Amino acid sequence: MEKRKTQSSRANQFHFFQQPGSRFYSVRLMVDGQRRRFSTGETTLKAAHSKAAAIMADIKSRGFDAAIKLHGKRRDEIPADPTVEEFCKLYREAIITADSPPSKVTSERYIRSLMRVCSGSGITRIRRLDASSVERFKDVYLRAALPTETPTATKKPRAKKKPRPRDAASVRTTLNGILRNAASIFSPSLLASYRIRGLVLDNPFSGTKMKRVPIKAHSPFPRELIDLIWNSSTVLRDGNPDAPEPTLKGGRRSDGAIDFRLPRPDAFAILLLELGLGLRRNEADKAEWSWVIEMPDGRRFLEVRASGDFVPKSKQSRVIPIDPVVWETLLANKADERFIVPAPKAKPKRGSVKQSLVYRCEEAHRVLVVWLRKLGVTDPKPCHALRKEFGSYVATRFSLFHAQKLLGHSTPAVTSAYYASLTDLPHLEPTRMGKFQS
Repeated sequence: MEKRKTQSSRANQFHFFQQPGSRFYSVRLMVDGQRRRFSTGETTLKAAHSKAAAIMADIKSRGFDAAIKLHGKRRDEIPADPTVEEFCKLYREAIITADSPPSKVTSERYIRSLMRVCSGSGITRIRRLDASSVERFKDVYLRAALPTETPTATKKPRAKKKPRPRDAASVRTTLNGILRNAASIFSPSLLASYRIRGLVLDNPFSGTKMKRVPIKAHSPFPRELIDLIWNSSTVLRDGNPDAPEPTLKGGRRSDGAIDFRLPRPDAFAILLLELGLGLRRNEADKAEWSWVIEMPDGRRFLEVRASGDFVPKSKQSRVIPIDPVVWETLLANKADERFIVPAPKAKPKRGSVKQSLVYRCEEAHRVLVVWLRKLGVTDPKPCHALRKEFGSYVATRFSLFHAQKLLGHSTPAVTSAYYASLTDLPHLEPTRMGKFQS
């Protein structure tokens, strides 16, 4: 039997290879009859050589066991060609260390938008997502939302109820929001974070036109409409026995399924918070009694601040004075120990509520929307119009500066775009010639 040859110096040479689906080079080496495979954590062969030399030096100086403890840790590697789901997992890990991470609700909304773009364009792996696939999604979305075909005489109309028609401007605004949300996952800072983790990507939305929705200056409600809203609010709270019986049975989106004969203290509380304090929809939905601050002189303020799963839009708290009449009305309407807007008592059936739903009182908000439209509010977002009405009152009664602070706008420019036309009107004075000068 031939004797086994002793190890030569060449046996210590490195053997590099890549595992299937891995970007990193691994090295297989043997020292004094002991073999071991290490992951270098490098994606280039030159860098892998340097790392392997360092591993070999540690083996010779510290011993095999010490080198294994130092370099033998397995890496949670990102696949070289990750799926969309794997990429979304990487995004969740990257935003944890970001300087100004979005809230969980916001980040999940970004992910849903990206998944929608990828699904609509037939993309399953993130590297396949490029400018052409984004344009393909836009075409698919617009064709589905704005059908141009008309049913022929041979085609039988479906018995299913037709959805409410949408105008082209609304469809394009929604599409623009989806694209902007998905593009937020490919910001320069996040791309740098992915690169550090070993995934080099380009921004597939860099060539996509995504214009910001222009801010439209607010036109205040007529005085008669404001009086009608306040005077009719108690009927919303206590129920209207003379209201017609619901004509439709169905989901929460059916206006005719709402029974206004029943008391709706939850919708009434949202009305008080949005029109009386200028809260946003999500702020009114999450407002807590613990946010109320009582001063020694009897004045009360509402501090909109982070609590539980809620984070303010500007990520900063703000303090709003509470009118005594609004406070007494809210207190008389109290039905929940934690939240100002009482939550629905009946639990929804399993599968009836979408997992993406972020509002506690979605149904109450829908009731208020329908109620405001019946009173004559024609704004596309009736509840948000209540907040704007509060802002116009503060801007004209006090100043744009006060309106910015109470509304929680990030910059004075936003407040000015909404209300400057109400506060910067020229002052006209008569002249000797009988004309007016500004």
